[in-house]
Amino acid sequence: MSDRVCRGIFPAHGLRAVLVRVGDTARMARVLHGLAPTAARLFAEALAAGALLGALQKDGGRVNLQVACDGPVGGLLVDADPEGNVRGYVKRPSVNFPGDPTRGARAALGGEGFLSVLRDRDGQNYRSSVALEAMELAGDLRRWFEASEQVGTALDIAVLPRSGDPLGDAVGLLVQTLPDGDAPALEVARSRLAAGALAAAAGRGGGAQEILAEVLGEGFDLLADQEIAYRCGCSPERARVAVSSLGADGVDDLLAEHGRAQITCEFCRQRYVLGPEDLREISRLLRSGPGAS
Repeated sequence: MSDRVCRGIFPAHGLRAVLVRVGDTARMARVLHGLAPTAARLFAEALAAGALLGALQKDGGRVNLQVACDGPVGGLLVDADPEGNVRGYVKRPSVNFPGDPTRGARAALGGEGFLSVLRDRDGQNYRSSVALEAMELAGDLRRWFEASEQVGTALDIAVLPRSGDPLGDAVGLLVQTLPDGDAPALEVARSRLAAGALAAAAGRGGGAQEILAEVLGEGFDLLADQEIAYRCGCSPERARVAVSSLGADGVDDLLAEHGRAQITCEFCRQRYVLGPEDLREISRLLRSGPGAS
């Protein structure tokens, strides 16, 4: 089953729901970034959270979920959009605490930190943050919704082992009231999620409709079903832009000292190498001004 983001409504109760599955994406990211088990679990949770936030964006606007903490993992970032594209990185990918994975994830985060969400709205970036208190991504993301949004929200994230793989499945569910929605129905959803209904339903291996029906009841109208994939927008052109940010003198120094520039994308680990001719051309363009061809 491919990773999906499903969006729809429960019209009888005035609720909307977003369900994401990111298990395949999390496993690919584990290999791509060389993530140890604890770091991989945290990143799987963050990918699910980022996909949920991305699904709430409109008109192609991107969203960044960032965690900064004093624990061994140091922090992480996930970038997502409404089309189901996600990417990100963990600051210290080698972190691992054997034993209970939930306790290990909390230990990796430490004792203090912040969860921040940066959203693109109409070309403007808006950032809002909450201090980490639950030291558990789903719990602190719920607190972020309480502090930053004016919409009643229920949310949970679950990472489930399967066939010996600790990242067998990774799912996230967000439920919100629509205008004049049924607040008691949202409270029922909160109670079910708090009791572990999402993990239990996902663990039975059903599809999106089965999970939503088991957690929230019948009556879900599916409005959108999209693939989620780990995609990065890096390119040789962006690598040139990054080198250009050094300025003409900085590019000349780089050329004199190293003879080339090597840039590795922090999101996808793609490596770009700019040789002497590339650096000379960048320097020439920088010195000739923006009107040069």
